[in-house]
Amino acid sequence: LMVAKHGNKASTSKSGSADMVNCIQPQAPIIDAVRPDSLDRVYSASNYGFLLAPVFHTGIRYVAPIRRQLPWRTIFNNLGPLASPVDAFLEARVIGVSRRDLGMPFAEALRTVGCQKALVVCGEEELDEISCAGRTFCWMLKEAPAGEGVQVESFMLEPEDFGVEPHPLSAVSPGREAAENAAILKRILCNDLTVDDPLLDFVLINTAALLVVSGICEADSSKLGPGDDGQVVTERGPAHQRWKEGVRRARWALQSGEAWKQWQAFVEVTNEIES
Repeated sequence: LMVAKHGNKASTSKSGSADMVNCIQPQAPIIDAVRPDSLDRVYSASNYGFLLAPVFHTGIRYVAPIRRQLPWRTIFNNLGPLASPVDAFLEARVIGVSRRDLGMPFAEALRTVGCQKALVVCGEEELDEISCAGRTFCWMLKEAPAGEGVQVESFMLEPEDFGVEPHPLSAVSPGREAAENAAILKRILCNDLTVDDPLLDFVLINTAALLVVSGICEADSSKLGPGDDGQVVTERGPAHQRWKEGVRRARWALQSGEAWKQWQAFVEVTNEIES
């Protein structure tokens, strides 16, 4: 599965995804090196790419200073998730919204531009991710029966649907400094957290959602690599999807070392491009 993370530096929070990535040790990727003309090289070396918004949307530089001065969220917080620079190549996507009333409009916007596989999520606590604490409102784009195009199905998810226990948001609370978030990311990628760690479960359920939406969890066999026993979890949950199989595959990526391997490959290729 090839992954494209479209992100930016912080404007209305302490640490944006780009700030965190820039702080990871012992060597950070050079995310400015991921450009339209280098995408082929990046994805030839790794299955992961970080697409820095100002590099791909050059007009952003004119509004960035103003956004940093404003103490509230703006329309750009909503436009960003819908403006992936590799939109034409995306097969599936997961987008989080921080207000429930934005869920259906986002789903309809994706359908309007031709997206066929997507999941829009909003944690009950107005969280723009799948909540590890309780219910998450979901809007899923999927092919309608009998060739009737793409339909939007609304439903709810809970941690138990993924086979994990609920955790309070305080256990995974955001707002940390970029360097601290980077250290946590590295521990996750290196599989250094205990199997019941709230942060690990939080990452697993959100990663599982992308795997489910991509369609790979529908396979009735599994040959992920060393450490995979091939036992597919066929149980289905909300929207008739295999959420627990998504967690199984996400956990394998961490436990096998494949996630860290792909991250290191991304770091290496971006540093090579800029050398």
